[in-house]
Amino acid sequence: MSFFFQCLVSGLMMGMVYGLMGLGIVVIYKATSIFNFAHGAILATMTFLAWSFVMQMHFPYWLMFVSIVAVAVIIGILIQRLIMQRLIGQPILAAIIATLALMEVFDGIVTLIWPGVGRGFPEVVPIGGVHIGSVAISYESLVNLLICIGGFVILMLFFQHTKTGLAMRGTAEDHQLARSEGIKVTKVFAMSWILGILLASIGGILIGHGHGVLPRPLFEIGMKAMPVVILGGLESFGGAILAGLIIGVGESLGGAYLDPYVGGGLESLFPYFIMLVVLVFLPYGLFGYKKIERV
Repeated sequence: MSFFFQCLVSGLMMGMVYGLMGLGIVVIYKATSIFNFAHGAILATMTFLAWSFVMQMHFPYWLMFVSIVAVAVIIGILIQRLIMQRLIGQPILAAIIATLALMEVFDGIVTLIWPGVGRGFPEVVPIGGVHIGSVAISYESLVNLLICIGGFVILMLFFQHTKTGLAMRGTAEDHQLARSEGIKVTKVFAMSWILGILLASIGGILIGHGHGVLPRPLFEIGMKAMPVVILGGLESFGGAILAGLIIGVGESLGGAYLDPYVGGGLESLFPYFIMLVVLVFLPYGLFGYKKIERV
């Protein structure tokens, strides 16, 4: 029984990071109605960039974070101004294909600038942990949990109590109505990309500390945000958090109990199996908005 609870807690801890990463897709989709398929590649690129700031340029962590925010602002504005803004009025498929192209671009950037073996961040959290009964929780997992909770709280306050956050909420409801109220929708679109990239960056840095900075694993973990938002609902912040926990726990328990019978790999398969099931039987997710079209 203690093994079950250990897997459960490990899954919940990882699920919090999945939920944070999933929010990056939700923010962009709510504001722009575009599903960002480049999320995993952006996550990997920003994580490698953070590694370069810390290990090659010897930035302290606070300066690394400030620099990552600055880079996220630049990339978000460039994506919106140079690509997405030019696709306004075009079929939505064009914007989706553009995110697939961005995925390949960012994937190529990682291969070009950081080739070779994987890297690792320096240890900043003491080795060890706390024990709750027979369940061990590492200090690193606890720090990740606090960062994720802090991120959720800051996002909630941002969207509820700031002018920019309220403008983003209004734009997410109706673009034309937001324009009529004087909201500059293109700026909101750019802000959504900035937030999405920043959330991906934070998730990638947390993953990189625990699992190493490797291109393919980071890309694959970043893409697990897709099943999270499909399960939770594309427009739901709370749904992304809950779905992240569900995916994390299911992945952990499935890998622990079923992998020995199938030869491994079920842990990586589980999120996408859930995504397929949800798309077939619950296409709007747990908390997504059902859209009814009259003909």
